Amino acid sequence: LFRTWTVTTSYYRNYDFGWNRVGEYIYLDGKGQFLNYWTAALHLDYEPRKYSHYLTRGGPMAYYPEGATASLNLASDDRKPLIFRLTGMYRWHPTGGYSISFGGGLTWKPSTNFSLSAGPSYTFRYAEGQWVRSVVDPLKTSTYGVRYVLSDIFQKTLPIEVRVNWTFTPRLSLQAYLQPYVATGDFFAFKELHAARTFDFDYYGDGDSTIAYADGVYTVDPDGEAGPAASFTFRNPDFNLKSLRGTVVLRWEYRPGSMLYFVWTQRRADYSNPGDFEFWRDMGDLFQAPGENIFMIKFSYRFEL
Repeated sequence: LFRTWTVTTSYYRNYDFGWNRVGEYIYLDGKGQFLNYWTAALHLDYEPRKYSHYLTRGGPMAYYPEGATASLNLASDDRKPLIFRLTGMYRWHPTGGYSISFGGGLTWKPSTNFSLSAGPSYTFRYAEGQWVRSVVDPLKTSTYGVRYVLSDIFQKTLPIEVRVNWTFTPRLSLQAYLQPYVATGDFFAFKELHAARTFDFDYYGDGDSTIAYADGVYTVDPDGEAGPAASFTFRNPDFNLKSLRGTVVLRWEYRPGSMLYFVWTQRRADYSNPGDFEFWRDMGDLFQAPGENIFMIKFSYRFEL
């Protein structure tokens, strides 16, 4: 079944400057080649529970639950004119968070001087501790005078990469790159870290606390109108980022060691419909967005002494 197959394991641990363990991972990797020259790679890792600054973005340590990841990559025979690639990944946390990613790719090499590749990927992520902002409040003694505002989030990401490499002669070649990219984030269940070194939360709207939304702004009163804590606001963090980056480079070696480059770069961006992912609508908005075109010429000359 396999022409070759190798398996490796590794263990990694790191500490912050206070000698708190902030990273620990156990890896298992396997990769090999089938008898038909297809290749496969398997990755497994386990991240034990720990205390980390991740939730507070450099604030006090908070509990971070364990997690595990499994990924698989499969590719067809790269000696053929047509090459297929498939990838998949799943990450899991016992508290409910997870991330799912899958993608594919196709490379076409009809001749030795031309190749065309295209590959989309899609990631769906749910997390329970997405950082929103920090609010100074001396009354919040359990997190040392700062309220760390968090939320749940559904995040979706879709990049598509297209590449062309075309060598006309040993001295003249063309490279092109295009990447449409869509990323959305839907924030909900706003809350704050209950206390340092925990993964417990106080949800806004529960008990005496209140949360209201108007004109794109959330207003939170952590202990209600009767409590001493001051209210605060933050803008709706939902986003829908759509961007397009494209570059075409024509390279000409007009004499040995001397180069001339013609470069065209285009960039587009759109931010409409925050928090809501819809492929065809978002792609339409992206390609209809105003574009910025940049043209450059670069040359070099080699002097012989």
